[in-house]
Amino acid sequence: MAILKSSSVDSDASATIMSFLPEEIDLGDDLLAEIIVRLPLDSVARSRGVSKNWCAAISDGYLRRRLPLHMSMICFPDNDNDDPFGGGGGSRPVFACAAEGRRLEGRDLGFFPLHERAVVCDGCNGLLLCRDPGTFDFYVVSPVTRSWAAIPRPAKDARLSLLAFDPFGIGTSYPPQQHYHVINFTGWRERGAAVEVFSSATRAWTAHEAEFGGVAAGSLSGASLHCHDGAVYFLASDPDCVVRMDLAAGLACTVLALPDPADGEGRVAHSGGRLHYVCSDGELLRVWALEDVVQPSPATAPRQQEWRLKHAVRVGEVVEGGNDGGEVRFLAMHPEKDAAVYLWSPWKVVEYDLSKREVTGAAWEFGKGARNRVAKTWLVPSSCYLSDGLADGPVAR
Repeated sequence: MAILKSSSVDSDASATIMSFLPEEIDLGDDLLAEIIVRLPLDSVARSRGVSKNWCAAISDGYLRRRLPLHMSMICFPDNDNDDPFGGGGGSRPVFACAAEGRRLEGRDLGFFPLHERAVVCDGCNGLLLCRDPGTFDFYVVSPVTRSWAAIPRPAKDARLSLLAFDPFGIGTSYPPQQHYHVINFTGWRERGAAVEVFSSATRAWTAHEAEFGGVAAGSLSGASLHCHDGAVYFLASDPDCVVRMDLAAGLACTVLALPDPADGEGRVAHSGGRLHYVCSDGELLRVWALEDVVQPSPATAPRQQEWRLKHAVRVGEVVEGGNDGGEVRFLAMHPEKDAAVYLWSPWKVVEYDLSKREVTGAAWEFGKGARNRVAKTWLVPSSCYLSDGLADGPVAR
């Protein structure tokens, strides 16, 4: 890989020296990789536009697998006067990314032409789903790569719109198939719904009649939406269960009972390829993992799984102030280490090790006096943010 030299010179002597230098300095792929993995995410993203060679290097599988985890989130300031990141966002939703110096930085969405009037319907793993009020016009926006795509209009108006995007891709192929889906619930049934689903792979909407496996439609929580490997997971409260909706199988749903009631504070996540359930009753934070049950014999016996309690910590032990009634809320789980979780507490986000029962040192603070409601948080490899998940259709930058 090469870095282009500067064409400007300050004197005849420097011009003479420069004349002996090659037009390109070949650093070698290994050295270039060492430089890139130490750059902030923004710098890496911008470096994709330096040249075709640089873009190819950053997209290379070896380098992309080495890029560190990166956290982003959607925040809602409590009132118009709160401005947690200095961007003047007011009460409008703010897309923020973790930065150096224990800070959270708000992302400027000015590159999106409708940013001042569009409504943020949902967000998923670094992408935002926006809608132009009063219309059927939807847009998918990537604040990190500063790109956006308009999607075709659906046939019907939506009662609820959700975005499903798995940055790890679907299946085991490389590069992963990073398609997204927009799920519009257009009509509710007693235990199901009329649904339209847009796939970025086909650039088309398809209509479905979804049945929620006997679960009442009114008990599903859109706020607990979780995407993994081509499926969408919802928490339900009547009964307390997880509803898994398979996007590749015509929205076929399966139901899995929960070990503890959700009580409005439950979440599901994947870590190490296993489904986890996190819940809190205000005093105790519990983390359950869905594990295979060892079958003695025969080997052809149906696969069985059960929930096993992995961690249980008192809220007051998590962060300072917890014993005084301070709110502690689960945001995200490390995709590989199930003991590492990310929690919100006034007024910061912390990384907490459930095994060691201590804050690991990673903490990001809001602006002084800023009070926020963090709606959703994502923690994925930086390489996933750099993958152009919008490339399946027309993209504007």
